[in-house]
Formats: sequence, C-alpha cells, structure tokens
Amino acid sequence: MKKVLALVIALVMAFTVFPVVYADEVSGISYSDHMTDNNDYDITDASIAWVKQATGALIWVTADDKRGDDEIIAQAKEADPSLANAVSDFAVLKGLGTGKTPNKNGSQAVVTVSADDAKIILSIDGKYSHFVSGTGAATQTEETTAPAAEPATEPATQPAADEDPAPAADGEKVSIRIDAPLKMAVAFADGTIYYGGEMKEVVVGEEYPFRMCAVNWENGIYDGNENGLAGTVVYTMKVVHNNEFKEIAAAAKQNPERYTVKGIDVIDNEAKTIIVNCDAKDTHLETDVNNFFMAYRFHFENGEYKKQTGIDKVINTPAESLSVNLPLGSTITCNAYDNGDKIDSADVFIANNNGEGIYDDEYLTSVNDYTWNH
Repeated sequence: MKKVLALVIALVMAFTVFPVVYADEVSGISYSDHMTDNNDYDITDASIAWVKQATGALIWVTADDKRGDDEIIAQAKEADPSLANAVSDFAVLKGLGTGKTPNKNGSQAVVTVSADDAKIILSIDGKYSHFVSGTGAATQTEETTAPAAEPATEPATQPAADEDPAPAADGEKVSIRIDAPLKMAVAFADGTIYYGGEMKEVVVGEEYPFRMCAVNWENGIYDGNENGLAGTVVYTMKVVHNNEFKEIAAAAKQNPERYTVKGIDVIDNEAKTIIVNCDAKDTHLETDVNNFFMAYRFHFENGEYKKQTGIDKVINTPAESLSVNLPLGSTITCNAYDNGDKIDSADVFIANNNGEGIYDDEYLTSVNDYTWNH
C-alpha cells in the first residue's frame, strides 16, 4: 500500500475535503480538524476524493475511471456517512480540470486538479474552511474499477446497546457527527464550526465547550464577525463509552427536572453539559429544540401587511412573518420595519416553551411568538 495522504491542519468554517481511495486494502478514514484559507493537497496516489461544502459535494476521480456518476457518488456516500446524511447536491470531476461545489447557499468553492512536478494536486479556492481525511492509496487498475470493501467511520462489528466496551484508553479518539438546526451552526471553542452533518474527531472523556450560532441567511455563514450571531450560553460536550453512559443515564433518570435522558445522550440542563454515547449505533451531537435553540415567529399587533422583522448579521433583508431559529438563553436585538422603514427595536430573550400562552395545549412546543406593538 502506498503512502498515506498528507494532512495539513488549521481552522474555522464549513466546507469539507475528504481524500479517499478504493483498493484491495484500505485503512479507515481519519478525520482532522477544520482547515481554512485556500489549500493545496497532494492526491498523487489517490483515486477518489471529495470536497464537501454545506449541502453540496464535488467528487473527484481519476480520468480512467469508467463508472457512471451514480456509482461514484454511491462509493463516496458509503465511505463517508455525512455525504449520505447531509448532502443533497453532487457533482463529479474526472481527471485534471476545474469544478465547483454544487451547494446552493452562494458560497461555492472552486476545486482544481492539476499536474505539478509529477504530482497530482487538488487546489481549493474558497474562503470557507473545511476539514480533511486521508487513507492509504493504491493505483486503480482494471481489477479495481469496482469498489472493494469501503472504509467505515465506525467498527464493522458495532457494539450492541447493552454491551460494555473496554474503558477508554488515554487519548483514545473517535469521530462523531455534529448536527445543527436549520440556518444555525455549532461553534466549538477550538475555532471549528459545523453546519450539520460533518464529522468531528474528539478524545473520549475530554470536554469540548461550544455555542449555538445563528447564521447569516444570505450566505449561510457564521464567522464571529459580520456573518451570524453567537449565543451567549456555553455548552460542554463530552463523549463516553456505553458502560459509563449507562451509569450516567441511570442516575440522571432520578432527577428528570434537571436532566434530559435520551438513547444517545444525557443533557444536564443546569450545568449545560451534554454526555454523548460514542458506542450508540448513530452516535452524534444532537442540538435539539428546547434544549439548545428555539424557533421564534414575529407578528404585528395591528396587522402584518408590509411589516417586516430583521436581525443585524442574520436577517439583513427584513422579512414579513419571520420565523427564525435562535440560540436559547440569549438576548437578541431585533428590529421592526414598516414598508422598509425601521420603526422599533427590542432586545428579545430567547426562552424555551413549556406550553405557555397560546400553546397551552402542547408541551415543549418548538415555537415561541413575539408580537410587535405596531
């Protein structure tokens, strides 16, 4: 087996590059941290690679790959669960040339594959960050044009829910999927930002602080500056094995007012900590409604016609009958407009909904309403 793809590690936002190959023997996918800026990757020994950005992915294969697009896309999906779970638009680039990620949020990256000093270089021209994975590589031949056994992001034999894997070794790393609500992002203290469906490599037992963020609706981005808003509540994620998770869940069930206990995680609503079972069949960080965010609908007391609501850095173009996901526990400055003219501003505290007001026939409803006095 030829050399493993080199990985260059850096930091920040939302398109994802996974150089992978298919061959008789292939090592498992290993995920690195997010990357940023415009980067070049040596894919000389690879026969397939992909660039994931938001809900679009560009898949590259060698020029002599005779398969159709559907087969190529299927191989990539099988190797990377985030492509199957969170990507809706695919494009294929064969051999040397240039293509764009097909995502529809206005932040497409240009991907160029070129020959340079007997090397094949994949270059990314896009201001949005990404993370990289690599495997061992082998040259594609007639015998290997059909996919062999693909690398997987979890063991081939998944522990049953009631089995107890061995305790985590010091520094043991696992990859889990980070899920985010619509038009929101999860920003970790290490600078990595996830928009939903990407994988994050974490150390079992270590704590990872993060915040919920609303993205800029016009470009789908949160960057901590001119795009999007970060919530003020700091949460902590910790990944543990099933034996430890069962003990935590059993204790948490004794105090349902403080804890939310689910099959894959336990949320401490006071300490703002979420414990994730890394041995669950579909392990992921689930940032769900009423625990991490709330959908707010904005209304006007004296009629909605030609009246809009806007939020700087989020809804820069004010919208009528706005419904927006916002980070729980934060105070967000919102603006009211009448026919395009600003008429009011208010600091709105984003609270969960336990069935108050007009939703008293529901428990833990996923929507709160805010009504302007205009």
